[in-house]
Amino acid sequence: MRIFHPMTTSVNPLENLALVRLLEFLSDSSSWSRSLWGIGVVLALDELYEACAVMAQGHLSEAAVKRLISSLNKRVGLHPGFTGAEKKVLHQQLQQVPRPDSVAHYTIRQMSALVSTDYLLRWERVVASGNLTVEFFARSVAGHLLDAGFSGQFLRDFINARIRESTPFSLAQLCGDLHREMTASPPRDMDVLLAFGTIPRLVSGVPPSWLQGPQVTGWLRAHGFDTAGVRAPVALVLKVRARDLEGAAQRARSESDRYAARALLATGQQLNRLPKLWVAGAAAPFDLNHDRRGVEVKELYREDRIFSADTNKSVDAALELLAHLDGSSPVAAVAGGWGAIEGLLAPPSDRSAAADNLAALVTCSFPRAELTRLAHLVRRHCPGRSQALDSAASNRERARLVGAMIIAGSMPPLPGLSDQAAVTRMRKLFQNPKVELDVIREVISDAFHRLYRQRNLILHGGKLDSVALTPGLRTVAKLAGAGMDRVTHGHYVQHLKPLDLVAKANVALALADAANPLACVELLETG
Repeated sequence: MRIFHPMTTSVNPLENLALVRLLEFLSDSSSWSRSLWGIGVVLALDELYEACAVMAQGHLSEAAVKRLISSLNKRVGLHPGFTGAEKKVLHQQLQQVPRPDSVAHYTIRQMSALVSTDYLLRWERVVASGNLTVEFFARSVAGHLLDAGFSGQFLRDFINARIRESTPFSLAQLCGDLHREMTASPPRDMDVLLAFGTIPRLVSGVPPSWLQGPQVTGWLRAHGFDTAGVRAPVALVLKVRARDLEGAAQRARSESDRYAARALLATGQQLNRLPKLWVAGAAAPFDLNHDRRGVEVKELYREDRIFSADTNKSVDAALELLAHLDGSSPVAAVAGGWGAIEGLLAPPSDRSAAADNLAALVTCSFPRAELTRLAHLVRRHCPGRSQALDSAASNRERARLVGAMIIAGSMPPLPGLSDQAAVTRMRKLFQNPKVELDVIREVISDAFHRLYRQRNLILHGGKLDSVALTPGLRTVAKLAGAGMDRVTHGHYVQHLKPLDLVAKANVALALADAANPLACVELLETG
């Protein structure tokens, strides 16, 4: 991932760190430990409003909605963009689970509408007042923008264009600019051409609304595209609603995948789709198969298990299900992803507990993931600064050495602002491991519980258009991969059953202590 070294103001390095973290959260290529784990607070209000109605239909439990309320109350209570009066109103109306069509229920919707109109302007005022917390700001603003329907690529291009300008700007000014861009770029209908290499099997023949033969290349030329190499007897012009061109391509991919799934079920044949999507107004076509969600279980490669015949049936089945979370349609991704998690980590009496169990494993993996990356960066950018790092025999040992540097204040300065921000986060974690790990666990647990709720909405309620379906997948996919990576390592290397590994994680998190901060390096390997 390439991130520009921003210069907002020359006198406020905190704003520069916040901007780099914002760019990092908007990037699809960020590692799981640096990616965006949650949705924005406005969407969280919409999610709760939806959940109250669905609960009345019997598709969500009251306990699930109470958890949502508890999480939302905490977020709003800590949010500097809400006024004291707004926090009080919301807290009063959420003393109990709101019933559908009640005053409390409608209050949630009213608060969402109120805050969404000027959310970024609220942050403009907060930042201008000097009340800036890097992580909270970056996560809140990134989540809000992505939830609103912008693509990460469009947002990064917009911000980087501001960075390249010669005039320095403040973070508060950027918030105002983003607000104005959101107002100027509402969701709108866009045309996307989906072309086929062969004519699909259709009982009634090619629909009259489709393009055939010369009409396909004619559409492409009319919209400024090069037609060299395009061989498509038929094409379908999809009409999607998006804020930007990349977002239109993303939505067209999802619709194309649904058509492909239907065709395979109906005819037993794969749709022969050309590998590009042409969005009207774009300068170049987009890749059809671009949208991986970033699920990675690297332990299979590290332990040379990709083609191993010596597999555990439960773990192997879970990994097959997990693969759907990476590239399948949203509905299949939710069903397969949660099926993998539940199959290994849910006790028989409480399926939702699998969310908390996997969150514990991912939380324990976080310090090692960040420290290992920092160790490699020190060796690359600061050669000779630590002979011990160069001679260390394992990533575990290198992570401990870098952790010791951070604690001692002897960490060499790294050139990247995103890496400097990571050092700051790890220093904060070492100063108060129990509190910081609990915060991380809570955020990650919320993401997995959201996946479980989406699974119930789809499989029990047949609801395929939940407000949090796509954003929820965006936030949970990399986390699920990281957690299942630990399960795989626990099985093949430590010879531990998944719930035994969870027990180890729970004990390690409960005993985390500032008196021994380097224990955070090996939370899943002690004992």
